Amino acid sequence: MALIGKSDITLLDSEVIAYNTRWLCKKCKNVMDKLKSLIVFLRSAQHKSFSEAARQLSMSPSAVSRAVARLEEDLGIRLLQRTTRSLTLTEDGTKYFDRCQQILDELEAAELEIKQSQSMPTGTLRLNLSIAIGKMYIAPRLPELALQYPDLKLNVSFSDRLSDMIEEGIDATVRVGFSTDSSLRMQAVAKTHTITCAAPRYLQQAGTPSQPAEIKHHRCVNFVLPQTRREIEWKFERQGSVMSLPIDSYLQFDYAEALLMAACQGAGIIQAPNYIVAGAIARGELQPILTEFQSKESKPIAIVYPQKKYLSAKVRVFIEFITTLMGDLKRDGIVE
Repeated sequence: MALIGKSDITLLDSEVIAYNTRWLCKKCKNVMDKLKSLIVFLRSAQHKSFSEAARQLSMSPSAVSRAVARLEEDLGIRLLQRTTRSLTLTEDGTKYFDRCQQILDELEAAELEIKQSQSMPTGTLRLNLSIAIGKMYIAPRLPELALQYPDLKLNVSFSDRLSDMIEEGIDATVRVGFSTDSSLRMQAVAKTHTITCAAPRYLQQAGTPSQPAEIKHHRCVNFVLPQTRREIEWKFERQGSVMSLPIDSYLQFDYAEALLMAACQGAGIIQAPNYIVAGAIARGELQPILTEFQSKESKPIAIVYPQKKYLSAKVRVFIEFITTLMGDLKRDGIVE
């Protein structure tokens, strides 16, 4: 058996590479020719005229006609019904037209996405943030975003009320919970759950409840929904069974930070999202209670922005910024 030397292997490699290169070049040419034919077909169908398509594409009418004919021959179907006055799509042609248009739209979107990924955001980014998480965690970090993109201006408002983002010209918001508005896109970046807790001095004076039912014997501070002014029900869970407990609180707020401050001062028991109470618990100002009954139910923390075909550079960098920020909060155990 003859041995294959190193020079023989190099020669074989060169031949394989040359063959593959020729094959790829031929493949690429076929794809480009097919893409050109698609464009010619689409323009002809849109304008119902070879002549107008030719003018739009800087080709001769005969070249346009031949390109469509070759495409029909390759597919084995008639795409356009020709008359002396105009062109009309056949049934198969209509189906093919829709798919071809979708392909070109995707190519256009991919091209724009790449261009935008390389572009620097400019102009004004209008944000509306959920009050508690916005003021406690997002606002303190926004100067970092501004320093990273000096041509970007930030216009920030805070609200827990649902607003018409498109009508009010808001580019993006961060919300806790779900959105059912089909005109908006929601990108979840973290989750939050509730913790029942109270100040140690309150528990020393009033005692620590051992069952959710004992809550009714305690002073409670509760959150009211801004839209309805109704108190939220507290959630508990035991062995997979979820319990919603109506609360008859003596002190109610529609502002989460006020709820937190009241609890830290010994006003009573609260149930609040973990990102609101995490810091106070770490400092020993609040103490979790009824932990064995803590609900596993969670809500998403999400970036919400108007549903558009293309994502602007300024919204893109804000999404990246919030995603990084939430990663930091997850590491610190403030969100999930």
